[in-house]
Formats: sequence, structure tokens, C-alpha cells
Amino acid sequence: MDLAYITVNKIIEMFLILMIGAAALKAGFADSETSKKLSAILLNVISPCVIIMSYQIDFDKGLIIGLAVTAGLSAASFLLAILLSRLVIRSKGNPDMAVERMSIVYSNCGFIGVPLINGLLGAKGVFFMTAYITVFNILIWSHGIMLMSGKAGSLMDTVKNFLHPSTFAIGAGIFFFVIGLHLPEVVGNSLSMIGAMNTPVAMLISGMNLAESELLSCLKNPRTYMISFVKLVVIPLLTLLLLAAARADRTIAVTILTAAACPSGAMGTMFALQYNKDSGYASKLLAVTTALSLFTIPAVMLAGSAVL
Repeated sequence: MDLAYITVNKIIEMFLILMIGAAALKAGFADSETSKKLSAILLNVISPCVIIMSYQIDFDKGLIIGLAVTAGLSAASFLLAILLSRLVIRSKGNPDMAVERMSIVYSNCGFIGVPLINGLLGAKGVFFMTAYITVFNILIWSHGIMLMSGKAGSLMDTVKNFLHPSTFAIGAGIFFFVIGLHLPEVVGNSLSMIGAMNTPVAMLISGMNLAESELLSCLKNPRTYMISFVKLVVIPLLTLLLLAAARADRTIAVTILTAAACPSGAMGTMFALQYNKDSGYASKLLAVTTALSLFTIPAVMLAGSAVL
């Protein structure tokens, strides 16, 4: 019941911010250029601050092992999602291939996943969630960029795409955690305040893009529900089987399953804006999967409690 209550509240919060963004565009306070500039700020400034601050905790050797196990199982879960997305979403004759695969693979694990796992497991669960989010960031800034840019993905391209503020933030965050370095309070507070803008800015941008598109047409499209079913049901259940087979620690398993069960992430819309893909379609998939996750997340976690 607690999980369902937290889920409902977080989804309502997300939709309220998204609707405010849509209203801002409709009222003429913002336009498509506004959302594109905000997207660049979000990806290059705000997100790196969130990453760095997630590692500002006391070092513990026991946590390192758990963090490594979580990262390994998270990577395996993402690999399953990437392979499944390639099987389900064909590239031939599909101009929206990149947007659809991005929506299937990458979830909103930060906004919905972190509060959910905090409600379930407390600070320890949030710590392990940072490992999932780290793998998420490593992949989205390498595989995600190559997917959206449409490049073949040579070694040089991969290295170039990987050199991004968010990946530097991951390296710095892990380094600070391992050596036990805590940023001065004035610096940490500043980065925390910037990071606190992550969800509001992301959802405002998504709302602006949604206002420019026709959501009703997406709701009438059976393909939307197919993508939602794969993202919200198939991938979490495959992840659950993986975790059960690996006999993962329950805290780690619940953390990864919660993250995998989250709806499509706002990063899909941000990347679509940056790489001139159909950001309106990405926003529609975000909205639809978020609404449906109100029902699917509790169902997936109920299945998880019976297996793990």
C-alpha cells in the first residue's frame, strides 16, 4: 500500500509540472526555442550536479561491494532492454526508431525511482540506486547518443560522445566517494540547489513539447500501447527473472526492479530536442507510460515480493 501511495503521489506531481509547462507554452510565455535552450542547460549543467551530489556520502567498504554488484546487475538489465528494443523496434522504414528504442530502454529512474526506493528501503536503497543511475548515465551518454545521432558508432565516436559533462561528473563523484572527500558546505549547497531543478525543468520542457503535439493521436495509436507494454511489463519481468536467477541480495534486487519498472524517462525528450528527432512523440510516450505506470509499478513490485 505504501508503494502504491508513493507512486500515485509522484505521478500526480509529475503531471502537474508537465501541465504547467504546457500551459506556459500555450499562454505564450515560452516557445520551441525556449525548450531547446532549457534542454541544453538541463543536460550540461543541472544533471552533472545531481550526479556529483549523489556520491557525497561517507565511505564504507561494505557498500563498495554492494555498489559493484548493483552496477553489474543493472548493466545486465540494460543489456536485456537494449536487445529487446532491437527485436521489437525495427529500423527499416521507421523514422521514429531512435525515439521508440530510447523510450523502451531508458526509464525515469531518477524522479520516480529514487523517491519510491527511499520510501521502501530508506537511505541504503537510495545509495544502491546511485549505482543504477550511474550505469544509466554511462549508457545514455554513449549508446543513447549514438542511437539518437544515427552514427555507426566507431571507437572514436564512442570516445567523443563519452566526453560529456555528465560522464565527467560520474568520474568525479566516484573519486570523491572513494577517497572520502566531502565538498565544502557552500559548494555542496550550491550544487544541491542546482540539482534540485532537475525534475521541474525536465517536466516543464516535456510539457512544452507536449503542448506542441497532438496527444489524442498518440492515444489512438495501438503502437503506443505496444511500446508501453514492453517498457512497463516485459522489461521489468525479464529483470525480475534475472535478479532471481542471480540470487541477488533483496535490497539490491528491489532497488534494480523498482528502477526498471519506472516509465519512460524525460531524457528521451531532451535528446530528441538536441538531435532534431520527434520530441513531440517522445513527450507523448513519456506521458502515456507515466500514466500507465500508476497501475503497472505496484503490480510489478507485487510480483517481485513473491519471487525475491
